[in-house]
Amino acid sequence: FHPIGVATVAPFSMLSLLSASLALAGTVGRDGRLEQPPPSVGRELRELKDNPYVCEEGVETAKEEWKVFGTNLGGWLVLEPWITPSLFYQFLSVDRKFGKEAPAHTGMDTYTFCAALGPKEGNKQLRRHWASWVREEDVRAIAQSGATVVRIPVGDWMYVPYEPYIGCTDGSLEELERALALLRKYGLRALLDVHAMQGSQNGFDNSGQALRVKWTQVSAQDPEAVTTFEHWPQRAADWLAPYDNAKGAYPPEMNKTAYDRSLDVIRKLAERHRGDATVWGVEPVNEPWQMYPTEWIKQFYWDAYHITREAAKDWKFVMHDSFRGYPAEWWGFMKGCPNKAMDSHIYQAWANPMIAKGFFDAACGMAGGLRTMEEQLDMPMIVGEWSLATDNCAMWLNGLNDNLPGYPKVSCAMVPCPEPYMGEQPGAPPDAEAPLQGPYGTGVSGPMFGKCPVGMPWGTQENETMSRLANRYFKSFSAGHGWFFWNFRTELEPRWSYLEAWRLGWFQKNVSDYTSDAVQGACDEEPPAAVAKPIVSVEAVFDAATAETPLGDVRLEGAAAPVAAAVCVAAMLAATTLAFRTWRLHAAPPEPDEYQELAGHTKG
Repeated sequence: FHPIGVATVAPFSMLSLLSASLALAGTVGRDGRLEQPPPSVGRELRELKDNPYVCEEGVETAKEEWKVFGTNLGGWLVLEPWITPSLFYQFLSVDRKFGKEAPAHTGMDTYTFCAALGPKEGNKQLRRHWASWVREEDVRAIAQSGATVVRIPVGDWMYVPYEPYIGCTDGSLEELERALALLRKYGLRALLDVHAMQGSQNGFDNSGQALRVKWTQVSAQDPEAVTTFEHWPQRAADWLAPYDNAKGAYPPEMNKTAYDRSLDVIRKLAERHRGDATVWGVEPVNEPWQMYPTEWIKQFYWDAYHITREAAKDWKFVMHDSFRGYPAEWWGFMKGCPNKAMDSHIYQAWANPMIAKGFFDAACGMAGGLRTMEEQLDMPMIVGEWSLATDNCAMWLNGLNDNLPGYPKVSCAMVPCPEPYMGEQPGAPPDAEAPLQGPYGTGVSGPMFGKCPVGMPWGTQENETMSRLANRYFKSFSAGHGWFFWNFRTELEPRWSYLEAWRLGWFQKNVSDYTSDAVQGACDEEPPAAVAKPIVSVEAVFDAATAETPLGDVRLEGAAAPVAAAVCVAAMLAATTLAFRTWRLHAAPPEPDEYQELAGHTKG
C-alpha cells in the first residue's frame, strides 16, 4: 500500500515487512479500479494440500538469469482506436447520418470495425493499415535501441476464424509472418500474445470487442432523438461464460465449448509457429478479467501450458496475473514447471494527479512487489505493459468517443490531429471546422476543430521528467525478468510510444543495459525542485498527503526482527490512516464505491 492511498503500487523494500500476499496489489487498472487482494489477504502463506498444479521437473525458475527488454506491436493485428485514430475517424457523426441505425455503422474495436464495413471494405482498409503501421524501419529502430524481444498481440480469429472476421481479416497471418521475418532479420525474437478471445476476456476494446455497449436514444428540446451509448457502467466479459451484471457473478460452471475452443486456438498457434526459432514464447490470453473465478484461469493456463509444451517445449509460457498481482492468489501454482513466467501490467496513467515526485516514488516502489512475487511464488515476473503516461488524456484511451466517469483528472493539451499514417483514408484527418462529434459515450474524448487531446506536458521540464521517470522504471523492473513497453508507436502520444521516447532521449541509448549508472542510481537521487512541480493546479491538493521520509532498505536480524517489523507495520498503517483522511479532506470526492476500495488498500 501507499501512505496517501491513491498511488499506483506499493513502495520500496518495506514490502518485505508486510504480508507477502500484498505484492503488486494497489495498481489501478484500465477500468479505474484498484487491484486488491481477497479478504483472506492477511493469512499465513503455506504449502497447499493436494495441489494439482505441480510439475515433476522441480525447476526453480525465478532463479534463472534471463531477462527480456522490448515493446509491443499494439494496435496492429488487434485494433485499438486510441493508438491509430486515423482508422476510426470515419465513424464520427454516424449518429447524425444513421440515427437509431448508428450502432450497425459504428466501429469501435476490431469486431465492430469488420461488422460496420463488411468483409470487402474492411479487408481493404486493414491491408492498407497493416502494411503502413508496422514497417521495416520501425523494426530496425527497435533493434537499434537494444531491445531483445517484441510482444505481438494477435487475435484468436487468426487461428480459428469466425464472423465477422471471416473475409475482413484475411491476410493477417501472412502479415504476422512478415513481422516475424523482419524480427529475424534484425536479431529480435517474438512473444505471441493472444490479445483477443471470442466473447471478450475483459470487455475492453483491446480484447477485440468492447462488451455490453448499450445504445440509447435521448430526446431533449429537439424533436429528433440523439443516439448515444454507454459502455463502462455495465462493462463485462463473456469469454468463458456469460457474466450476470445483476448478480455480479458468473455461473457455477464455465462454458466448456468456449473453453475447448480457446485451447484449440493455442494448439493451432503452437503448431503453426513451432518451427520458427524467432518465436520466444506465447501468452495464451491477455488481461483476463479479475471477476472470473481464479480456478477457471488456473485451469486454462495449466491446460494451455501442456498443449504448448507438447508442440514447442522450449517456448516461454507467459501468464497474465488477471489483475491479481499478489502471491495469495497464485500460491503453489505451477510449482516446479520449467519455462514459465507471469506478466503484470503496471500503469500510472489511471492514477490520481500527483506532483512528479509522487510518480517517481511509485515507479521506484514497484521493485518490491516484483521481488516478492518472484521469491514467494518461484515465478519469473515480466512487466508486459507499461508507459510513461502520468495522466489519462490520450484521445480515446478509454474507448472511441468515450471515457471513464471522472476521467481525465487533469486539463489536457490539444494538438493538431495528424495526417493519416496510411495515406488516403476515409474521414481522416477529422474536419478542422467541426466541434466534438458523436456518437457520444459516457465521457468526453475526441477531436475538436482539427485538434486532438494529448497528455499534459510537465512544462519546460518535460524531457527531464520523462527521462527520470523512465530510468526509475528501468531500475524497478530489473528486479524482475524484464519488460515490454506499450506501445511501439502511436499516432499522437510520445509517452505511449517506445520509438518516440527513445528518439527523444527519454530512454537510455541501450534500453537493455539495466546496470548503467543512470539506471542503478535512479531511485537514489532526489528530483530537482523544478521537476517536482506540475503545470496544472493540483499540487495543493496533494502537498500534505505526499510529505514522507525516504525509507531506503531496511535489514532486520535476530530476535529484534519481528518486533521491529511489527513497529514498522504499525507506523505505516497509522501514516496511511492519517494521510488518507488528509487526502479525503483535500481531494475531489471519489466515486461512491471508490471509498471502500481505497480504505481497503491504503492504476493498470
